Amino acid sequence: MRNLLYLFLLSPLAFISQTSNLILNDHWYQDSLITTADGESIFNEVWGLKYNDENYAVIGSTMGTHILKIVNKKFIEIDFIEGRYAGYQAIHRDYHDFNGYLYAVCGENLSSLQIMDLSYLPDSVHLVYDSDSLIIRAHNIFIDTSKAKLYVCDVDSYQGSNALNVYDLTSPTFPNLLYNYNAVTTVHDAYVYNDTAFLNCGVEGLKVIKSSSSNIPIQIGELSTYLQKGYNHSGWLNIDKSSYVMCDENLGLDVKVLDVSDLDEIKVNAFFSSEMGDDESSIPHNVIVRNNIAYLSYYHDGLQVFDISDPNQPKKLAYYDTYLPNPNVAWAGAWGVYPFENNEFILVSDRKYGLFLLSFEPPPEISDNPFFIFPNPATAYIYFYKEHIGTANYLLNVYNSLGELIDQLNGNSDYYKINLSKYRTGIYILEYISNFDLPSIKTKFFVK
Repeated sequence: MRNLLYLFLLSPLAFISQTSNLILNDHWYQDSLITTADGESIFNEVWGLKYNDENYAVIGSTMGTHILKIVNKKFIEIDFIEGRYAGYQAIHRDYHDFNGYLYAVCGENLSSLQIMDLSYLPDSVHLVYDSDSLIIRAHNIFIDTSKAKLYVCDVDSYQGSNALNVYDLTSPTFPNLLYNYNAVTTVHDAYVYNDTAFLNCGVEGLKVIKSSSSNIPIQIGELSTYLQKGYNHSGWLNIDKSSYVMCDENLGLDVKVLDVSDLDEIKVNAFFSSEMGDDESSIPHNVIVRNNIAYLSYYHDGLQVFDISDPNQPKKLAYYDTYLPNPNVAWAGAWGVYPFENNEFILVSDRKYGLFLLSFEPPPEISDNPFFIFPNPATAYIYFYKEHIGTANYLLNVYNSLGELIDQLNGNSDYYKINLSKYRTGIYILEYISNFDLPSIKTKFFVK
């Protein structure tokens, strides 16, 4: 009974969270874990897995790694792997999965690299590697899955400390060091694809390096000076690799949308913030971009969702605040975010309150245009939107580039989510026909 009362008093489910266009499906919390030195924080990074067509959530705590299965929009905890170091100093843990394995590091004390075998799911995961021979501590990790390479940021080992180490994962449970990178003081986080690494280097800004066949990194781009520069913390590329959303982890600084289509001339296209009142207390932390929609975790301001289809004019789509404001704890609230690829669920970790399972609903209005679709271009889905004064009752016809009718949909609300899984790559025409004899309207969208 004590635990239930304690959870009720502390859980965000016990008060009305600020929210817009996001639905809370479930919330997981465990009150038997050690808190950090601030007296209230327990949890840290979150990661999502899809294994054998089942969705799983991974969240780190002061004690280790918690694995939860998502069933009928609810969390079921299935396993816990204790960290090599477990205790109040464990503030940072980070995760990434590859080839049926989950990789984990911790940024504090005497820890290790842990590798967990996912093949035992849905019953459990098995710890198959737990060694400090390569990594004692590390701040963040990212795996270039196309090249089977593990990028480890701000790493300490018995051989010394490096801003970045890169390991070969050709044999997933036997990492092999390829090279280290120390052209900067620190690499806080990284986003990597096809041997191209975008490195968030704290006060030294953004560096972009390319791994060569001889395992010598070559710098191919940088942004060392820009407006509202702070501590360059994290970032993520959009689907066509033209825009990079970047977070400076400082009070009151905006998130930046970078034009990275020409790495010889990286520039800032736009700035945006959480818009949650007093921006001077807002701190952006982590970001993941899916289909030109940026999902951001903000200390004190929770999950923030922005459409960056137009990189010059980001549009806020939704938010969900996870934390009761406590101005005495500066780095409190949402830590990590993980939107699943199909946008079915969004995971958010809160340092004090644990794990949230959210679903995204489109906003009733995100544009001055009374008829539009987003995101565009798209891969998994698009949202159609048209404002209706009274009852919405309409038909949506979808035509391919040859003018052939390929889909018909009936709508009864201002928005309609269209699943694109059966659409091929190409240009389509969307025709809106009101059942109240208003003029029909047509627009184009592109499926990648």
